Amino acid sequence: MVSPQAYPDLTGLTVAQIIPRLNVGGAETTTVEIARALRAANARALVVSEGGALADALESAGAQLVDMPVASKNPIVMAANIRRLRRLVAAEKIDLLHARSRAPAWSTLAAARATQTPLVTTYHSLVHEGPRPKVWYNSVMARGDVVIANSQYTGEMIRHVHGVKDARLRVVARGCDVSALAPENISADMRADQRRAWGALADDFVILCPARITEVKGQHILLDAVAQLPQDARPFVVFAGSADERAEYFASLERQVTQTQLTARVHFAGLVRDMARAYGACDLAIVPTIRSEPFGRTIVEAQAAGLPVIASDAGGYRETVIARAPEQGGTGWLVPPDDSSALARAVEAAMGQSATARAQMVSNGRAHVQANFRQEVMCAKTLDIYAELTGRAWPG
Repeated sequence: MVSPQAYPDLTGLTVAQIIPRLNVGGAETTTVEIARALRAANARALVVSEGGALADALESAGAQLVDMPVASKNPIVMAANIRRLRRLVAAEKIDLLHARSRAPAWSTLAAARATQTPLVTTYHSLVHEGPRPKVWYNSVMARGDVVIANSQYTGEMIRHVHGVKDARLRVVARGCDVSALAPENISADMRADQRRAWGALADDFVILCPARITEVKGQHILLDAVAQLPQDARPFVVFAGSADERAEYFASLERQVTQTQLTARVHFAGLVRDMARAYGACDLAIVPTIRSEPFGRTIVEAQAAGLPVIASDAGGYRETVIARAPEQGGTGWLVPPDDSSALARAVEAAMGQSATARAQMVSNGRAHVQANFRQEVMCAKTLDIYAELTGRAWPG
């Protein structure tokens, strides 16, 4: 984590982030990271949520969890949340509110206006262009005093769909902890032990798909692609992600594995806590989303961990993956969404790389993340916005 000297001095400031639940995901992980940065900047960090898997991490970050039913889309509950948030602002002397999801953002917007509290919103999700009722509902994420986009792609969509001007719009790319993900942290024994635990053989080419189990992430496309690889190839696919609330899709993937005779080639790891170890045990990372991804954090993490990557040629991945040859600075491959044949060709190219080409691609990827997607930079930019809105702008 970055030195506190890189942050504005926020001594005495109280910031509340509002997010439905603290389950593992990009928005939720960012919430914990910003809470930790606030504590490093001598501010109080509150998170209003219904709790979840990251609640312990939030507590370890020195933040306070405020339990409130902010995941609800019930209009009666949302109206009650306005009153609850207004009381919270008064009781805790909150200086700034930061909403990270649509349902709680409506309650937070009303509470912010009623209490004259600065409001930041972060547009983590896909910016839809239709239908009109959905665009209106999502527009709450574009109504903050400052609106944060997690990529240039998301920022352009916010401008286009919601008409937000540059004076209120800031692009703050998500970041990762480059040092924690460094491949040198994972020993050869750790790598071998993890591969054995998954059921991979020593000479398998292990592919990690680090994404929650849901159709939009395209796990079925990856299975189709692997089934198309030559008979002498030795891919072993590890799906690292929760299947919560996606039981039907998960069951369809299990059937697909059986039907394509990939049972010995696929492992469903579920929610993985130690992602650094998971990346370190693999040879390639793939997230084959079937639609544009607003940012795509795990593809950045994988590059930081020393893996070549394959992602869909859409949305934020065009900013995070350099799809060129290794000698031209390439970090991986971009393939058309929902195209298993194109994905199979990219996987085959990755598996056929020479050691020299792979080493160059790995080096390029780590340098790319170091230059553009460090966690500490994301935190510093966000805290600068807090300082600006609360009159604490500083020369950093």
